Amino acid sequence: MKISLFGATGPTGQYIIREALSQGYSLSVYTRDANKLSLFEGKIEVVEGDLKNLEAIRTCVSGSHAVISALGPNSLQINEKRSVMHGVGNIISIMDELAVCRLIQVSTSSYRDPKDGFDLKSRAVVLLIKVMLYKAYDDIKATGELISRSGLDWTLVRIPYLKDGPADGSIDVGWYGKTKLSTKLSRGNLARFLVDQISNRDFVRAAPGIADHA
Repeated sequence: MKISLFGATGPTGQYIIREALSQGYSLSVYTRDANKLSLFEGKIEVVEGDLKNLEAIRTCVSGSHAVISALGPNSLQINEKRSVMHGVGNIISIMDELAVCRLIQVSTSSYRDPKDGFDLKSRAVVLLIKVMLYKAYDDIKATGELISRSGLDWTLVRIPYLKDGPADGSIDVGWYGKTKLSTKLSRGNLARFLVDQISNRDFVRAAPGIADHA
């Protein structure tokens, strides 16, 4: 079974690739620079292009069972307004065209799920990001809203601060204000949760928060 992966050259990308391969999936990985994926040469299909290149996106998504996106705004290098939202919008249009329905997208508490309650800690973090990094906040929120309005079988996986570390399965999953969620998550645990959602239907059209168990 094939997965298309976007955002794989960031710090979390290698964890996702390794997790997907360990679970027996084949991977088509989209990148602007194929050299950054040389470690996986011969193990994955690499498609090179930017998020405006519809033909390259089509090549990456074609034949896939699901799409995982770890795309997110780099707060230090944001030049275009809502660049992630526009890129994900292009991916969604190709998924619709090719009838690929499953999309799993990394997000944060900047996007609110209707099942959330009031959580002072997460709201304070969002307010700080909104004040200090408004473009990043706006892009994350707009991307979540775009995906939630789509007709796809989507899941938005909302994460706290990420740290390097393996998957140990010790995580909490739920809704802000209703589930006790810590402020940290290992990249290994994130990668395993993302890949697990390909076959897990519990969070289709929902945006669970996840974190390492405190």
